[in-house]
Amino acid sequence: MRKITPADRIEDRMVSTLAGSGDAAFTDATGNAAKFNYPSGVAVDSSGNVYVADSNNHRIRKITPEREVSTLTGSTEGFADGTGTAALFDSPYGVAVDSSDNVYVADRENNRIRKIEYK
Repeated sequence: MRKITPADRIEDRMVSTLAGSGDAAFTDATGNAAKFNYPSGVAVDSSGNVYVADSNNHRIRKITPEREVSTLTGSTEGFADGTGTAALFDSPYGVAVDSSDNVYVADRENNRIRKIEYK
């Protein structure tokens, strides 16, 4: 995951790594120690948390402002509604967050739009 700090002049725009080692794998960890496999969709909530569709790991990942990466939901390839790792995705591709911080996921290979709610 790369972060671009906006600026008026292109020469002043800073690109930095928010999370991820560059290796295609799976690891929940902090910053560059975390690993993703084909991250494809990104959205940010009102608290500054970043949500990532980690497509080839079949998970939705959360990155806190402190750069701590954790699995929000998902585990292995499949389809199941449920909580945490009991919910299954098949190549999630896009992520969006609404004004109530609900997370929506385009579950590509299951041909569904999924909603993740905090209770």
